Amino acid sequence: MVQSIKHGTPLALCTLLLISLTFIYLLSGESPSLSILTMTRKLYNSKSSLAIDTSMYRDELETVLDGASMANKTVIITIVNQAYTEGDKPMLDIFLDGFWLGENTRQLTNHLLIVAVDQTAFERCRFLRLHCYWLKTEGEDFANEKTFMSKDFIKMMWKRTRFLGDVLQRGYNFVFTVSQF
Repeated sequence: MVQSIKHGTPLALCTLLLISLTFIYLLSGESPSLSILTMTRKLYNSKSSLAIDTSMYRDELETVLDGASMANKTVIITIVNQAYTEGDKPMLDIFLDGFWLGENTRQLTNHLLIVAVDQTAFERCRFLRLHCYWLKTEGEDFANEKTFMSKDFIKMMWKRTRFLGDVLQRGYNFVFTVSQF
């Protein structure tokens, strides 16, 4: 019986290879002379609805991460919006007081990356001369508070998760502080 499995293995592998090549060919929509490498790249580069689209913040993010990171490529990240940065004593200022007034914590602000999800929060961050990054969202407005588990809240959480995943893919470590926005 073991011998019959061994004889069937090459046939199964050849069948799997043939099916795979046919699948690649059909997805390519190109001429049959197209190389396997080109077809594979086309499949790899096709985006699904859950794929992480990092192209919109690739260069600027790398620059700000490099500027904020410690020698071991660790950065402290918090995400803020307009509500977190406005008022007589904004929550962002209270958050920063913990660094500025704490014992031996002031130097940690050099490694703090404030990720703003709207223009107001980004401008406030820049005014404070911190490491700032504007996580732009096409067609989405994350400036205001979102109701827990609402459709917009879920979108906001996925955007944040994808962003943090991109930071990890770039080889950085992070300590993430959750701000309620």
